[in-house]
Order: sequence, then structure tokens, then C-alpha cells
Amino acid sequence: MKKIWNLCAAVLAAAVLFALAGCSARTPITADEFKKQAEAQGFKVTDASGASPAVEKYFDAVKSETGTDITYLAFSSESSAQESYKTIKANISNGATGTSTNVDSSSYNKYTFVNGELSHTLVRMNKTIVYGKTTTAHKNQVDDFLKAIKY
Repeated sequence: MKKIWNLCAAVLAAAVLFALAGCSARTPITADEFKKQAEAQGFKVTDASGASPAVEKYFDAVKSETGTDITYLAFSSESSAQESYKTIKANISNGATGTSTNVDSSSYNKYTFVNGELSHTLVRMNKTIVYGKTTTAHKNQVDDFLKAIKY
């Protein structure tokens, strides 16, 4: 009987280790890291900071040949980022039909919406938002960028 309990305890400990191995703390990307990564992937980056008092940094990365646009916003507070995330999310799907996915937690949100030929990916991590918009044919450019910055 004692061997069974030891075996069960070992299996349970292994299961917990494997389950927690997939969890990792995410850290938001800085504006400089965003710019560097976007330029490395062939995007033309422009600084639009100063557009709003709640936004500390605002970069727009564009690949004009494919119509891919990725926006980076760093807010002064997490509550401002959450409110902006909700507003952008509502504007993306406002009155449109399509397929969507949604992931929500206290420090991380991700929303994807595909409507016909357009693909939208919106991610909030702490005080930052990254929003990618492109055609479905070039969705991989946004996906690859988000993987590169671990969003």
C-alpha cells in the first residue's frame, strides 16, 4: 500500500511540474525593442508619440507592399491600457460579422477577429497594446511578429 502512495505522489508531482512548465511570466516589450524588432522584419516605423496624454509611446510599423500595419502603444497606467483595449476591440468588431478568438486575464488580453479578407490581432500586456491589421493572405506577418516579441 505504501508503494502505491509513493507512486501516486511521484505521478502527481510530475504532472504539476509539466503543467507549470508551460507557464512563464510575460514581460511587455519596450518601445525601443518594438522599433528594433519591427525594422528587423522589414517594417517602416514612425513615431507618433504625443497624440494623447495617456499614451507615453506610440509607434506605427507598416509594410506598404502587403498592407500590414502594426501599432504599438505604451500607456501611463494599466487602467488606461485596459480602457483603450476595450475601445479598440469594440471598434474592430462593431457591426461586422466574422470569426473571433479571445483570451483574457488580469495582465494579458488577446483578441483576434477575421472579417472576410481583413485580419485583426489586438494584444494588451500590462500597460502596452500591440494591434496588427492586415489581409488574411499576410496574417502570418503579424503572427510572426507577435511570436518574435513574445506576445
